[in-house]
Amino acid sequence: MYKILFTATSIKSLKKLPKTIQTKTDALIDVLVIDYRDTRLQTKKLHTSQSLFSFRVSKDYRTVFEFVDSQTIKILDIKHRKDIYKQLK
Repeated sequence: MYKILFTATSIKSLKKLPKTIQTKTDALIDVLVIDYRDTRLQTKKLHTSQSLFSFRVSKDYRTVFEFVDSQTIKILDIKHRKDIYKQLK
């Protein structure tokens, strides 16, 4: 089991999402706590960084996270897929 940390940006982004996406994100974070490789998450390692990963919330929304250490995951941001990767470049 992993400990989950949220950045101020991720909390702000989560509050701006449609209610259905917020609910689905919460459920998927519960899955992330147990295993980040769970197939329901469709986790991908991002090519722009050694330590960044993303998982699919819906067809249009993604969550970017990183490992702080072997027991801690930090949620960096949650946004529409057209916007989330722009800030990583």
